[in-house]
Amino acid sequence: MAAPRGPTKDETIALFQSIEKKFPNKTVGDDIWYMVVLSSLVGVKPEHAAYLYTYLIHKPEFSTSESRQALIRRLREALVKNVSIQGVCKPLEALFSIAKIERPEDKDYTFTRENWQAGPENRARGEKWLNTIYQSNLSTATDQFAAHKDFDFISREITYGFYLSDHSILTPIETELVTLAGIMIQNLPLETAWHLRGTRRVGISKEDVEEIQQCVEMVAAFGSTTLHKVPRVADIEQEV
Repeated sequence: MAAPRGPTKDETIALFQSIEKKFPNKTVGDDIWYMVVLSSLVGVKPEHAAYLYTYLIHKPEFSTSESRQALIRRLREALVKNVSIQGVCKPLEALFSIAKIERPEDKDYTFTRENWQAGPENRARGEKWLNTIYQSNLSTATDQFAAHKDFDFISREITYGFYLSDHSILTPIETELVTLAGIMIQNLPLETAWHLRGTRRVGISKEDVEEIQQCVEMVAAFGSTTLHKVPRVADIEQEV
């Protein structure tokens, strides 16, 4: 039996064009749509990150090596954050697909977390971002860790302390959108609800969050998966 045909490059480019046009760029920012797409692609077609990179570097704003190095720092940071959301292997697959086609002069050798250290500062930064996203609802999630303290440690020190509270490359809003897309694409209802709420709490309007969710759904359909379990922003609006 022949293997099912995957999306072609042209079909992938058409997806990018459709999402770029649909995304609420005027209010959220015209450099965020591709972060949402990348985070979603990691979940369904990580190797197609190479097509996204190629699509972007042909834009006028990425016509120089310096601009392409800045771009790869942003894409790489989105993939780093996705390690905490979707595991190691899929973000690696996406990274490797891009690395294969990078020009030597476009490679960026900076090391964002070179001087990172565990300790009180890392934990405090993680706690601050946790409280930004969860506010008075934090105990709803963390109370479940009472008999599972390894996960409490991972959440505070690693997921938030090491990964998600580092805003040196991506802004807080970009970070939360990368997080939301990476969770939603996995069809996870509880965590998606938390981060739909978190996305509203970092300042994105209800209408824009709905548009962004529709963009993630477009990637899901492209990847032949469904998001039938996840709520919509209207379902959590009363909690914001």
